[in-house]
Amino acid sequence: MKTFTLSLLPLIFTFSFLHQKNLSVPPTPVAAAPHELTDLKDVEFAWNLSDWQGRPVDSLSMDIYYPTGATSDKKYPVVLFCHAGGFTGGNKSNVSSLSDLLADYGFIVVAFDYRTGYIKNNPHQCTADTTTLFNAVYRGIQDGNACLRFIKAHGADYNMNVNAMFYAGSSAGASLVLNSAYTNDSIAKIYFPREYKLLGSVDSSGNMLPSDYKLKGIGAMWGSVFSDKVIDTNYRSYPTILFKGDEDSGLPDSVGYFFGCTNYAPQIYAGAGIYARLLLEKTPSVYYELPGANHPAYDDEFCMQNIACFFKNILQGTPYSGHYQYYTPTCPQFNGEF
Repeated sequence: MKTFTLSLLPLIFTFSFLHQKNLSVPPTPVAAAPHELTDLKDVEFAWNLSDWQGRPVDSLSMDIYYPTGATSDKKYPVVLFCHAGGFTGGNKSNVSSLSDLLADYGFIVVAFDYRTGYIKNNPHQCTADTTTLFNAVYRGIQDGNACLRFIKAHGADYNMNVNAMFYAGSSAGASLVLNSAYTNDSIAKIYFPREYKLLGSVDSSGNMLPSDYKLKGIGAMWGSVFSDKVIDTNYRSYPTILFKGDEDSGLPDSVGYFFGCTNYAPQIYAGAGIYARLLLEKTPSVYYELPGANHPAYDDEFCMQNIACFFKNILQGTPYSGHYQYYTPTCPQFNGEF
């Protein structure tokens, strides 16, 4: 009995020492439970800018729309969406309902502000000031690029899959998207030489984050691009879905002048002109043309359904092409859900 008691003494002493020193094995960390993501407003992405009249613009911001039921343990493809407004106005709140529609097809949608303003006069009567108009387009390109850079650098913090980035817009926003996607500094020096000299690099304003983002595809609701020659698979050619009315008073059906005004040079490419070039470059593309429609053409729900389907098929490695009229259902295996 005495031998047994003595043998327990070291264990009793050790237990007593640990207890006195309050020493214990640290608990295993428990990962935070996934939570539902909620929309975010006014996330700043660009700073220290000037507007078209030289007045300071402290910052530009974006709103982030999540799919219903999105959770923090997943990352989602992201669509940067550019609002309309004729380069004279509009803001990110104008596309809130549209962003909600697109988000519920499984995308994080980012609506962002960009600088607008030029001497508009009456563009229908060919009296708009093209110098300030082209400045506005170029500033929009710079601001969109700043937002893309921010998303690439910080998107993971917002549950964005930064390797699955798309760019889309409507009207002036669609033109901004198309021109931005195909304009780097080398192109700017050719097609925007005055603007480049005045306003600097397309990637020089708003923030100094790396411009290492890559776009998976484009959605353009009644927009235009300054030249079809920049669409070239040797450099860049993006899968694109286009929507347009064939009675659009501002944009040509294929190639022509803004509002038909020859003083609004150079000529621009829209609708059939962009689609034809994409086909020539063997780039997946879809062109929806609504006979008799002006500007805008198709309704938001139809556009968001088909943009979502087109983008999803790109991600799945099954892109498709085609030219369709009216509200023709063409999305492969599309049944309202993905």
